[in-house]
Amino acid sequence: MFPAPPKLQRQWAGLTSFVSVERSGQRDGQPFIETQYYISSHSQTANEFLRATQAHWGIENRLHWVKDVTFAEDFPLRRGGNAPVNWAILHNFFITIARYLGFRTIPQAQRALANQLQKVFSFFV
Repeated sequence: MFPAPPKLQRQWAGLTSFVSVERSGQRDGQPFIETQYYISSHSQTANEFLRATQAHWGIENRLHWVKDVTFAEDFPLRRGGNAPVNWAILHNFFITIARYLGFRTIPQAQRALANQLQKVFSFFV
């Protein structure tokens, strides 16, 4: 973490911090290194910023990615009216049930619960 450059401070009122986070690991068996940049109006320590970014990506990976990939919410088949919102509510409900029941993945829960409607509906009462 380091102070925001003056040029950025002029563009964004209240900007106090410019953060650079480097990630490395393996994806599909291939090593990767990537750098993410964040701007903030908060003045925190590097560890505090790290915790905040990890919390953000935890939400992204545990919820949004699941909804985008598993349920294809970015490309809904059901359009118009309240359909996309209603399906998003059902998807959230299913993700909650799957995690409550201890399934390792959402697709695993989908396969296991596909013919178990009584078990799924029991959560409504």
